[in-house]
Amino acid sequence: MKILFILHFPPPLHGAAMVGQYIKSSKVINQSFDGNYVNLSTSSTVDDIGKSGIRKWVKYLKIVAKVFHQGLFNRPDLAYITLTSNGPGLIKDAGIVFIFQLLGLPHVFHFHNKGVKKYSQTLFGKFLYPFVFKKAQIILLSPLLFSDIENYVSETRVHYCTNGILDMRFAVKDEYSSKGPIEILFLSNLIRSKGVLDLLGACSLLKNSTVNFRLTIAGGEGDISSVELEKLILKYDLEDYIIYKGKVQGEDKKSVFHKADIFVHPTHEDCFPLVLLEAMQAGLPIISTYEGAIPEIVEDGVTGLLVPFKSPAKLANAILVLCENPVLREAFGKAGKEKFQREYTLEKFENRFVRILSSIN
Repeated sequence: MKILFILHFPPPLHGAAMVGQYIKSSKVINQSFDGNYVNLSTSSTVDDIGKSGIRKWVKYLKIVAKVFHQGLFNRPDLAYITLTSNGPGLIKDAGIVFIFQLLGLPHVFHFHNKGVKKYSQTLFGKFLYPFVFKKAQIILLSPLLFSDIENYVSETRVHYCTNGILDMRFAVKDEYSSKGPIEILFLSNLIRSKGVLDLLGACSLLKNSTVNFRLTIAGGEGDISSVELEKLILKYDLEDYIIYKGKVQGEDKKSVFHKADIFVHPTHEDCFPLVLLEAMQAGLPIISTYEGAIPEIVEDGVTGLLVPFKSPAKLANAILVLCENPVLREAFGKAGKEKFQREYTLEKFENRFVRILSSIN
């Protein structure tokens, strides 16, 4: 089966790009299909995502030309694209979908983001979605995300494929002295929607408690700069409680996971955060929010705790609960690691992905 894969590769590094790299590098997938790959990325940094400019439009036109050439002269059995769900990205991706429809190519959209329901109220959304979804098969990351597209696609055209990640080969976690601070980890690009400001607010409340804690913030700059973050840490009088590591990769990334006791991801806007799978693989209890597919990944009261987003007080209380209960931390971490091995390894993802694409055509 010949497939034209149009998907994101890093840089910049984000969930869709990581999965795109997994697909392109996968022996299982590439032995199952005759694949040709086109890089859909026009941004070079996280902060560049969603912005426009001549350089990006030139890149986009080259992508369109490449897709048209592949579709016309190499004639795939299936065209696959990681479609952007809304905004300028959707408008650009719709041009590629037009090529699929013009050439009569069967096609499938793999969504790594959401926002269809919200954007459908805009002029562009009202025009584009009926056209874009007309003949497409859809891959979603979870049944929890179906409501976002239900106005345009029947569930008979929808397939569910949860993500998986590489084995990071974490070392067995050391036992930490009960006298030391509880180590909390936030690992994400510095983007407001990831909830880092809520976490600062929660820490401001926690510093008035009896809990001895330390927060490590790790991640590259996004719509919050490192300078702005440092100013906020000073504003909240948290310089004795918070360490900012900047972007971490490779062994440095493994090290911050290994050192942590609790992983916190208080996101406002997410679908299926891969960093939660990394935290589960590391055996960490997780605190996150009722957002996207997170309630499927993090089972509240089983592998971690879930709180409403934009709620620093409830976030602080959840952190306090885990800080004061080492037995609960251990139980959540163990259950999360077992769930990761059952459902979220890269091998599990590859097999699900191959099975879905094979069933479409």
